[in-house]
Parts: sequence; structure tokens; C-alpha cells
Amino acid sequence: MAMAIRSLLIFLCILSITVPTFSLYEDQAGLMDWHQKYIGKVKHAVFQTQKTGRKRVLVSTEENVIASLDLRHGEIFWRHVLGTNDAIDGIDIAMGKYLITLSSEGSILRAWNLPDGQMWWESFLQGPSNSKSFLFVSTSTKVDKDNTILVFGKGSLHAISSMHGEIVWKVDFPAESFEVQEVIQHHDSNTIYVVGFAGFSQFDVYQINAKNGQLLKHNSAAFDGGFSGEVSLVSKAKLVVLDAAGSTLLTISFQNGEISFQKTYVSDLVKDFSGMAVILPSKLTGLFAVKTNTATTFISVSSEGQLEVVDKINHATVISDALSFSEDRQAFALVQHGDNDIHFNVKQGHDWNSDLLTERIKLNQQRGFVHKVFMNNYVRTDKSHGFRALIVMEDHSLLLLQQGAIVWSREDGLASIIGVTTSELPVEKKGVSVAKVEQNLFEWLKGHMLKVKGTLMLASAEDVAAIQGMRLKSSEKSKMIRDHNGFRKLLIVLTKSGKLFALHTGDGRIVWSLLLNSLRQSEACENPTGINVYQWQVPHHHAMNENPAVLVVGRCKPSSDAPGIFSFVDTYTGKELKSFGLDHSVAQVIPLPFTDSTEQRLHLLIDTSGKAHLYPRAPEAAAIFQLEFSNIYWYSVEADNGVIKGHGLKSSCDGEVANNYCFGAREVWSIVFPSESEKIITTITRNSNEAVHTQAKVVADQDVMYKYISKNLLFVATVSPKASGDIGSATPEESHLVVYVVDTVTGRILHRMNHHGSQGPVHAVFSENWIVYHYFNLRAHRYEMTVIEIYDQSRADNKDVWKLVLGKHNLASPMSSYSRPEVTTKSQSYYFTHSVKAITVTSTAKGITSKHLLIGTIGDQVLAMDKRFFDPRRSVNPTQSEKEEGILPLTDSLPIIPQSYVTHALKVEGLRGIVTVPAKLESATLVFTYGVDLFFTRLAPSRTYDSLTEDFSYALLLITIFVLVAAIFVTWVLSEKKDLRDKWR
Repeated sequence: MAMAIRSLLIFLCILSITVPTFSLYEDQAGLMDWHQKYIGKVKHAVFQTQKTGRKRVLVSTEENVIASLDLRHGEIFWRHVLGTNDAIDGIDIAMGKYLITLSSEGSILRAWNLPDGQMWWESFLQGPSNSKSFLFVSTSTKVDKDNTILVFGKGSLHAISSMHGEIVWKVDFPAESFEVQEVIQHHDSNTIYVVGFAGFSQFDVYQINAKNGQLLKHNSAAFDGGFSGEVSLVSKAKLVVLDAAGSTLLTISFQNGEISFQKTYVSDLVKDFSGMAVILPSKLTGLFAVKTNTATTFISVSSEGQLEVVDKINHATVISDALSFSEDRQAFALVQHGDNDIHFNVKQGHDWNSDLLTERIKLNQQRGFVHKVFMNNYVRTDKSHGFRALIVMEDHSLLLLQQGAIVWSREDGLASIIGVTTSELPVEKKGVSVAKVEQNLFEWLKGHMLKVKGTLMLASAEDVAAIQGMRLKSSEKSKMIRDHNGFRKLLIVLTKSGKLFALHTGDGRIVWSLLLNSLRQSEACENPTGINVYQWQVPHHHAMNENPAVLVVGRCKPSSDAPGIFSFVDTYTGKELKSFGLDHSVAQVIPLPFTDSTEQRLHLLIDTSGKAHLYPRAPEAAAIFQLEFSNIYWYSVEADNGVIKGHGLKSSCDGEVANNYCFGAREVWSIVFPSESEKIITTITRNSNEAVHTQAKVVADQDVMYKYISKNLLFVATVSPKASGDIGSATPEESHLVVYVVDTVTGRILHRMNHHGSQGPVHAVFSENWIVYHYFNLRAHRYEMTVIEIYDQSRADNKDVWKLVLGKHNLASPMSSYSRPEVTTKSQSYYFTHSVKAITVTSTAKGITSKHLLIGTIGDQVLAMDKRFFDPRRSVNPTQSEKEEGILPLTDSLPIIPQSYVTHALKVEGLRGIVTVPAKLESATLVFTYGVDLFFTRLAPSRTYDSLTEDFSYALLLITIFVLVAAIFVTWVLSEKKDLRDKWR
């Protein structure tokens, strides 16, 4: 018997040695997360194709990103995000090896190394006043020749060395309001012409020595009608501009310093003209384009300044700048929209009727209109000239067109997400093929044919890549059906361009995308903008024939008093169900915790006049709303005026006739912060859908503390007016940060705390009964994080066991904001080493799992910190019972553990927000982080205590069970034999 047991133990030890360690290695990153890189909507682009080797295009975007893209595949070679306050004004290439960028309203000039993107030099420019910025780089492509870069910014013209970034000379113009429109320097000329406008109606021409910046000559002339819009330089000494009324074209000649104006009415060139004309920005020699209310008209300019219409195009039209593709030849691209395609034409500079290239390209209508086009040429194998075009679409996507086809495309609209919600995937039905959801019949047959070719070893390299993609798509985490644990969902995101995307949480692929017609420019809405996306209809999982839907809310103009827009979208198919314009503005959207029989969620919209509007506008919704009419309150924050108001409902809108869905508002309370001492900078409240597992909290001495849990609490942070600027704008004596906890039903201030010598920005998160906020301590020169926990003293008597036994406790009594709450607070502050962009908290289905704070750091990473680090009851020497409870010893600063970074070694460039979504599995939470990049992962704050991990070795488990059963049988046989031998003795 002993020998058998010894043999069993030796076998199990050997088996345990062969089991690998299940740690997270570098190659395992990405199994439960994905990371996508974007750049945003392109503003400027320059091609670098002169050298042999990799061809690239350098771009700058509206997200303040500069990047180098591969022309063959559209991949990012390198990229830099400059920051929210460092907008890029222009880019160009100098010396054939540097990318020059001008940013921050013409005050910062940088040179970046083209191959690797390293910054070579940086120059800060100063001037007497703010002004329009302008960048001019010599067209010479000679490498290592130190050409001079001309920059107009801050009211001054700077000449800067392209080799070292040193300022060679600087010219300050006498007129403070002078704005440069063009800087002209002819080849092999030492004279620079600077032309622009001073004030409303004065045109100035400055002649400057290119070597030393000496002012050679200055001429000016006035035009009574004034100037407006873009300027088109049509020759070396001639430009065209519109007058202030937008109805007259002015041809301005400034040859040899003599300025002359020549007027031509737009109505003489364009029939049926009305309103205001606009000159399209372009740099074409002897030609410019004017956009009117009816069409786009191309007009040529003769040497005498006479204007003549060349062509008139009624379709949406975009033109590129002129491109020199030989010694004396210029070309430009013209893009027109057809029914289901675009017409791409390349025309020669002086000959409108000759097309160097004509192509028609099929285009997805969900990309919208073409917004910009950048053209480049290349030499074919037969020595003829070919052309390619970089296209920026209405949905902010980027396409490269070449030889009549789309070479590659990038969905860079995802770099500007403004709203996020989630949707469940369909439930797998018995007898219904999953192909109904995932793909059509043709794609299903095509996939099986590819698999057969792969089995027979007949698949090409492209077929093998397609098969691998299909396998990835059909993997467990990428299926288009709902899973048991709730890990697979759809992320519904709304972008700044008005496009809606559905992203699969398994691998981040785009399931569908929809460019909303309601958020596109039209006669009814000249400049529509999206606000947010909300869950509208979430059918119960038994309602198999109903699809969930989302509500997209927008405005016709960026101003808050513009009329609102509604759009409803099916989250399974990506089709717009309906859309309509509202007859009122949208200042605030309040999702209510009620649904009708079709499971549409009720929403209350507050307009700028304070009226409340109920949606959906249906009798059933109105009846449900009337039952809860007296229990609905909301608040509004007027940060500029320092006022917070609480509102309730009145019976109906004043002056409204027969409208059961509009309600008046009554002011219940108001808090006015004195403007001379406090300014509101941050307000935050609890997530209305947060689940709280228990109200009681058992502390170390077996005492019970009851959390004050109310969805009607508001956290407010104010600073002194002098400290409302950037960090360091005020001294510690002038700065103070005051935080409040306010009940939004009664306006009662439950807690107030003053941090002397501190200032914002303040980032905060509110969960259950606690608040954590981040700010800067000027006295300590460090960031701090403070936690506040709120407890309900009115339930303190429930600690008596006999009251609980006899049922005399008040645990089941309803909480009311009108009954004066007896609350107590506990707080503690800690130093923190990072600046913060965003803070949120993990959320789970039942609220049982411990909370982790997710902190978006200044390094564009997400740090997960256990809520236990922010326990206000931490002490230097915790007692044994406190240690058993899990209270950590007190330290003055919060520890940052490198392994706690959720994003691993990755960065979410331009991080703006973190969204957490509970899974069905209580231990897990889904985290989506967005900015210029996207990142998604799955977290288990308390580890996977309710499930086995995906890499759990079931084979080892079965082998172990088999070995144990065999060992039991063997030992039983041996034991029986031993007993038999003992009995025969």
C-alpha cells in the first residue's frame, strides 16, 4: 500500500513539472483586447515620391496629427499627436528630407526627419499681435541646400533656416491688422512680394529683400467695397478676390508696385445668380473656381485681367492645386460626383478641353461627398505620366485612387468619436442558420469553395489570406451571435462627421457603418452636428423578432438654440428606421428609467427655454410618464454665470395647444456661487444604470456602516477666478479649490470641502457612495487625488440585533430627499504622480465585484487602481482586524504598479474617454477607450472567481481525474490482497 501511494505521488510531481506556467507573455497580449490606430480627417497632404525606395505621403489632420503613410498600403510609417491646443496651420517639405510643420496660430515651427519622424529642430516665433498664419517653403528639391523658410505669424514675417531652425531675419509690419494672403518669391530672385489686406478695405504690397529682410518698397490701395473670402493667385502679379458682399469679383494687379482693381459682377458671368459667391481654395495658373447657389463655375483670367467662363458644372465638384509634372507643364485634378460613382479628371493647366486622364470609379455611397483632393504624378514603365489622387471624404475616410481603382482606404472618421453606447448581438436560434446574420448565401458558398481549394492545396496566396481571415472571423470571440458570458457585443459609436459605426468587441472589426442623412448638410440644416447616441429600444431576449435600436440626437447648427434632429437606427442591420427634425432645441437629454410595451425607452428632452419634451410621442408613453410625473427632477448648470438650478415639471407648456408631450418647468431651487470668489469648472453625477449590491458595509470592529446611496447627488468643483487658467496661472495664496456634494432634488448641500492652494483641472468619478477626484496642489507642486465617502446615519440604529429580529428596523423604509438626511463623510487625500485626462470606474452586472478605478494618464495609457488604495480609513498602523478587512497601510502617495496598465505597452493617442460596460459574467467588465486610437479589453477586477480562464487545460484536468481513479482502483486492489494475505497468516 505504501509503495503504491509513493508511486502515485512521484507520478503527480512529474506531471506537475511538465505543466507550463500560465502567465501573460508578450505574445499573449491581444487575445482579449485589440488596438486600432487612426489619424483623423486630413487637412494638408504632400507627397514624397522623388527618391527611390518607399513612397510616402505626409499628412496633417484636424485631430492635430502629423503622419507619414505608405502609398502602397496606407499603413502608418510614423505619427505624432501634437495635442489639443497645438492646431496645425500648414505643412511642407524642405531640403528633400524634412517635413516642416507650422502650428499654434503661426507661433511654433518644427522640422521632422522624413524617414523616422524624429524632430530635428523647433523654433518659437513671436510677434506683436495674433493674425492669420502662412507657411512658404521654397520649391527647390536639392538636398543639403539650406533654403530659407518664410513664415507669417503673430503679425510678423520670419525667415528661418531650414537646416538649423534659426531665425535669419524678421519683419514687423506697421499695420496691426495686416493679414498676409500670399508670399511670392520667383526663382533666382532676391525679392519677396508679400500681399495682403489691412483692415476691411485696404490692399498692401510689400517688397522685401530675401537676404536680409530689408523693406524695399510698400504700396497700398483702398477699395470701398471691402474684401471677403479666399484669395486665388492666378499669376505672379495678379490675384482674384470677392468683395464684402460676395457679388463682385475683383482682379487685383500689382505689377512693379502699381496696384489696380478691375471689377466684374458675378451675375454677368453666372446666370440665375443670387446670394453670395465663394471662391474655392486652389492654386491654378490663370484659372479659378467660383461656387454659387446653382453650380461651380470655372473662370479664366487673361493677361489683361479679363474674366471668361470656361465651364460650368452643376454637380458637387472638388479641385486640387496645380501640379508641375514636367518643365513647363501643369495639371490639376477635377472630381465630380455621379449617381453611384465619381468622375476623376486630370486637366492640363492652360487647356481646359484636353484631359490628361479620365476615370470613373465606383464608390460606396456611405462615404458621402468628396471634401478634398490632393494629386501626385508618377512615371510609368513606358515613360508616360500617370496620376494618383488622395481623396478625403465627407465621413473623414481617406482613399488613394490610381489607375481607375481604389488602391486602399482608411476609416479615419473613428478618430473623432463623440458618443458611445452598446447593443447586444442576436440570439442563436434553433433551425435558423447563423449565416442569416453573418453573411449572405453567395459569401457562404464562396467561403466553402475557398476551404475546398485550401484542402486540395490549390489555393493561391490571396486565397490563403482570405481563408485565414475567414477563420479569424468565425473564431469564438468574433462570432455574430450572443455568448453565454456576455463578452460579445456591438459598440455603437457616433463620429464627428455624423457617421455611425458598429464595432464588434471580439476583434474590433466594423460590422456596419451608416452616414446619417439627417446629419448631412442640406437646405434645412446648413451645418448639422451630432450630440450623442442613446439606447432607444432594447427588446427582451425572448422577443426574437424585434431588433434593438439606438437614438442619435443632433442639432442643425453648433449653437445650443438650434433645432434638434432625431434619427433611429437598427443596430443589427445598420439601417436608418426613421428620422425627423424637431420643432425645438436640445439643451439636455435625460433617459428615463421607464419603457413602454414595445420596450422603447422614454426620453425627456430639455430645450434652451427650459421646456421639457417627452419622446416617444405616443399615448402609452404619456400615460406611463403621468404616473411618475411628480417624481421627475433635473438640474441645469450655468458655468459662466456660476448658477446651478433644480427643476421640476408643470402640467403643460405655456402657450401650447393640444400637446400632451410638452411640459413646463418650474424652478425648485438654485445655488449661486459668488463670481468674485468661485467659478464652476466640473460637475459629475452617478451613472443611472449602476448596480449596487449592498447598502451595508461591515468594518473591522464588526460594526456596520450604511452607504448613502442616492441617484440624485451631484459633485461640483469650483476654483477661484484667478486659478481658472492653466496650472501656475495663480499663486498658492490666490488659489483655492472648493468641492460640494449637492442633492439635486432639494438643492441641499450635503458636504463641502476647501483645498487651499489648489487648482484644476478637476477630473472626478462618482460611484455608489464615494467620489474620487484629481487636481493639482500648488503648495506641494504635485497632483493629488482625494476620496470622499458618504454614509447614512439615520440607519445606524439597525445595528441592534433585537430590532432586526423583531422587524423594527428601517432598512425597508423608502429614502426621500425631502426628509433631511443624517449623513456623515470620511475623506482622505493622496499624492499622485501623473496628470489625468479621464477617470472612470469598472462596472459589473450585479455590483458584487470589487471596484477598480480606470485612470487615463497624460501618457495616453489607462491605469487600473484598486479602490482599496482610495479607502479614507487607511491609517499608518492598521490594526489586525483592519488588516483582515483588507485595509492597506497609509502612504502619502499612491503607488503605480507597471503591471496595472490596462493598455500594456500600447498608447491610445489623444485619449478622450473611457467607457465601461458590464458583462453577464459578474467577475468581468468590458473597457473601451477612445481618442485618436481605439482600445478594447476585458478586465476581471477580482479575478475570474466565477469561471475558468480561456487557457485552462481541460486535458490536464481529465488526465488528473483519470490518474486518480486508476490510483484509487489500484490501491483498492492492493489493499484487498494485503488483507487476504493477513487473514491466511
